[in-house]
Amino acid sequence: MLFSSLEFIFFFLPVTGAAFALFRRWRIPSLALGSLALASLVFYCWWKPGYLPLFVGSVVVNFIFGWCIRGPDRRSHRVLLFGLVANLGFLIWFKYASFFSEVAVQLGWARNALSAHLLPLGISFFTFTQITYLVDRWRGLAPATSFMRYLLFVSFFPHLIAGPVLHHAQMMPQLEKPEPTWTGFSSGLFLFAIGLSKKVVLADTVGTLVDAGFAQPTHLQTVYAWLVLVAFAVQLYFDFSGYSDMAIGLGKMFGVDLPWNFDSPYKSTSLAEFWRRWHMTLSNFFKDYVYIPLGGSRCGRFRCQFNLFLTMLLAGIWHGAGWTFILWGALQGAGLAANHLWRRSPVRIPRPLGWSLTVTVVLLGWVLFRATDLSQALLIYKHLFALESAGDFAHISLLGDETLLYVLLGLVLILGCPNAKALAVRFRPSLAWSTWTAVLFGLAMLFLLGNKKPQPEFLYFNF
Repeated sequence: MLFSSLEFIFFFLPVTGAAFALFRRWRIPSLALGSLALASLVFYCWWKPGYLPLFVGSVVVNFIFGWCIRGPDRRSHRVLLFGLVANLGFLIWFKYASFFSEVAVQLGWARNALSAHLLPLGISFFTFTQITYLVDRWRGLAPATSFMRYLLFVSFFPHLIAGPVLHHAQMMPQLEKPEPTWTGFSSGLFLFAIGLSKKVVLADTVGTLVDAGFAQPTHLQTVYAWLVLVAFAVQLYFDFSGYSDMAIGLGKMFGVDLPWNFDSPYKSTSLAEFWRRWHMTLSNFFKDYVYIPLGGSRCGRFRCQFNLFLTMLLAGIWHGAGWTFILWGALQGAGLAANHLWRRSPVRIPRPLGWSLTVTVVLLGWVLFRATDLSQALLIYKHLFALESAGDFAHISLLGDETLLYVLLGLVLILGCPNAKALAVRFRPSLAWSTWTAVLFGLAMLFLLGNKKPQPEFLYFNF
């Protein structure tokens, strides 16, 4: 069940909200939290019920690990190590075992590759969320909690399938006693309408151009190849940030403030700034639980650059099992290392040039992120730099293809308009707010009902 589906908007969300409000009105907080946890489990198993036991089993086992960890002593350290091995082994088996077995066959280390597993929905998100909890339990930063609150912390449906990656310090206090208000509900509905319109109006529409371009890379001429690449950057941003906006809005409806996940990343003037603005909760996770434990920037210059490279390489592997994601992570790691070294030099790059270099590196990286395999990625790179004559652009009609107009609209919104976070801070519940909510929601419904062939959810193929 997706946030942009009719069954979620007109069935799941009203029923869940009504049950939660009713138990709160009756002053039964345990049942109110229980109804949210039950609804989250229903939301998770809607796609494939067979994976619900795996998800619940992961939650139960990690809750037991957390209960056994009492602080930074030797016994708790052993439990932590066992918990990390169990979680990472669970993730590796479902997400990477098939890829690693194929590599082993290619190297002659094995005869047959394992068949590919169908990934449990959101496996990386809920696994990483629980790893942070176990590590902070050992550090003494995470207090013990009840199983019901822990289950809701992990399974809370607004963040479950596409993030943000939650931290217990942000969520546990709010789950003790959620306090929904009319102001929070109206602002949440406004954010949900923004995210929904991003997803179905822009991301899904632009996605048709991207799918066509990547499906036939041999026919891409230079200008058209760059157009498809820019369209994918627009699609990915509005798809992912749209889901994040919807998640934050849904949280506010239930009295829970989820962390912001995007802050106009395409306006960044350096790669380091880009990763502070793109998928911010995941960037914070890798900084706090990978980069800093590796030594961060506290060690020598070479070691610092290596830590940056290794952290982004692991981030690439996290996004998907394949050489394209490994190379994408390596490219981002090398770019961050170069960015860090340049900041130590006395020479300063003008902001327009810094923005141009950053966007170029990000766009070239998106080729690897979107390509199905290395051969497709190399073919697209070839056409990007083939430098055909300007006449090859003649077959593209900017006015005849309305999808291109949505790409241009997306670029205007990305580069020239305030983002959802800025709008939420700037506006307060008012008649104008309600009017914009109704307009955005109505526009999204027109596109959603008129789209007979919904676009596939690109994010879920990777995460």
